[in-house]
Amino acid sequence: MKALAAAAAMGAAGAPRAGAAAFPSRPIRLIVPYPPGGVTDVAGRLAGEILSRKFGQPVVVENRPGANGMIGSQQVASAAPDGYTLLLNGLGGMVLPMATVTGLPLDTARAFTPIGQMAEFVNVLIVRADSPIRSVADLLAAARARGEEALKYGSNGVGTSVHMTTAFFAQRAGIDLLHVPYKGSGEMLIDVVNGNLDFSFSNLPPVMGLIRKGSIRPIAVTSGYRSKQLPDVPTMAEQGMADFDVTSWLGLYGPAGMPADVVQALSAALEQGMGQAASRETLSAAGFEPKPSSAAAFAELNRAELVRWKQVATRANVSLKFGA
Repeated sequence: MKALAAAAAMGAAGAPRAGAAAFPSRPIRLIVPYPPGGVTDVAGRLAGEILSRKFGQPVVVENRPGANGMIGSQQVASAAPDGYTLLLNGLGGMVLPMATVTGLPLDTARAFTPIGQMAEFVNVLIVRADSPIRSVADLLAAARARGEEALKYGSNGVGTSVHMTTAFFAQRAGIDLLHVPYKGSGEMLIDVVNGNLDFSFSNLPPVMGLIRKGSIRPIAVTSGYRSKQLPDVPTMAEQGMADFDVTSWLGLYGPAGMPADVVQALSAALEQGMGQAASRETLSAAGFEPKPSSAAAFAELNRAELVRWKQVATRANVSLKFGA
């Protein structure tokens, strides 16, 4: 109940301000709590362009990486809730840490106002190019045939979306798997290509090049729909995993307690801008599926995802200590 109450608080915003000046009347600061050049940075800079065009004010995008996104997030959480300091973040920074990490310096379920979703990208189930595993059914059969010698899968770290997606899969399928965590995606993908891992789930953007080269074979996508980038690859649900729908998503946040009229202005601007063909093409080129939403829908997504991933983490016994 505490998790539900905390998550519900994410949607709370202050009442409209009587007699307030039109928003915005000065530049907006948009924090991306990850290094420049990554897919989150691409989305952040697009959000900045959209808001700047709509409001006629500069939007200064600042990269503030560190502590798995917590440094930049804390800067926004402690800012005045007036709409002039915003955050671009998503599942990996706003929900999964709350589900898997203890001792966090920030309660993301209470510290932010969800403004609107921008996009999501799928995870893809991959094997080496010459693997005998060619479907989800093949993977399940192999896992059940191995007995105590569990299939090995890799992830880009404990508690990441890749790790938690696989934990969710194992729980739904009723199988045991051996997790091999890596410090990043690069080494993990090399071991998939070389056959040192039996399979892995991966975020789609980092593996598109390997898929095109034929170094790895995509078996399924984790979303409830086929990916535009991999239209011939069936979903998990199409291969018998009913209601299996997992994506990594990104959106815009502000500090808790933002006035309702400011939230609405920002949300409407973002949703309108995301409806433009050029915006959608930019995100699609980076491996995203554009998926704009209202502030209310985005708040509900945050709430539901926190509930889901807390349950998965508890069942998988995933518990990390912040800073350890």
